[in-house]
Amino acid sequence: MKKMVDSYCWQESRQVMTIKEHGIPGVETFGHSLSHRAGFPLETHIHPGCMELVVMKKGKQVYTAGGERYPLSGGNIFISFSGEEHSSGGEPQNISEFYWIQIHPEYQKGFLGLEENAGKALCQRLSAIKKRLLHGSDTLMELMENCFWNTASDSSCRREYGRSLLVTFLYEMLLQEKAERSGVSEEIGRSVSYIRENIGEEIPLETLADCAGLSLSRFKVRFKNETGITPREYVNLAKIDEAKKRLQQNQPVTQVALDLGFGSSNYFAVLFKKVTLYTPTEYREKYGQEKEGAKTKKSDKVTEG
Repeated sequence: MKKMVDSYCWQESRQVMTIKEHGIPGVETFGHSLSHRAGFPLETHIHPGCMELVVMKKGKQVYTAGGERYPLSGGNIFISFSGEEHSSGGEPQNISEFYWIQIHPEYQKGFLGLEENAGKALCQRLSAIKKRLLHGSDTLMELMENCFWNTASDSSCRREYGRSLLVTFLYEMLLQEKAERSGVSEEIGRSVSYIRENIGEEIPLETLADCAGLSLSRFKVRFKNETGITPREYVNLAKIDEAKKRLQQNQPVTQVALDLGFGSSNYFAVLFKKVTLYTPTEYREKYGQEKEGAKTKKSDKVTEG
């Protein structure tokens, strides 16, 4: 099994701090990712001796661990336990922004800069976590964001502030783990159901707002706060998910585009590739059901970005 140990990196789309940079006892690496296009699948790996927290700010990702699949959206936290195999289950890493931190939950002196008894208590609580997927809160998201960027500062005072924010974040997360919270409210749930039930139609945002019983401006804010992405992004991703199923059944590319309400095959192809890394034809050839003597028809070929 591949052991993944991140190295220091500071690029526009990816920043990673190791113990040498962040200086927090008990933390292996601390990172941030902002991707505007889909990336290659995350292969199965482990982080020896570390539990990993992935804190989604926006977008969507899928992780697998313990034989289960965990879809994440903005506001969610995914936890892989110490030394546990996890991956994206063969799915591309999606357009998203998230933070991750790898922590040694076994007690060591000076854990997170805490005094001995406090360090031991926090380690024990982290080791006792049972849930893998948590529905976060605005407070948790703000804590993690401020924690990372303060920890990355050149100011020793700000770095110490970042360390203290990490302790606060972990206790907030532990409290959240015990709380029973649903993913979306009843109002937003009605709009999500409408999207799923009318996936083949053009779906105006005004219609979704009416389903939720909210003004359009209020609906947009509520939808993004509860799902982590905008309503239009959600609609597009839902249509791409449905397109993948139909392409796996070897349905013609142009027909899939039309049946799912895309204005043109070209636009469908560009969006599909942006999300999945494949053109629709490439995806169907790779994942479509095998049919004896089946060949891609010329009529399926469209200009794909």
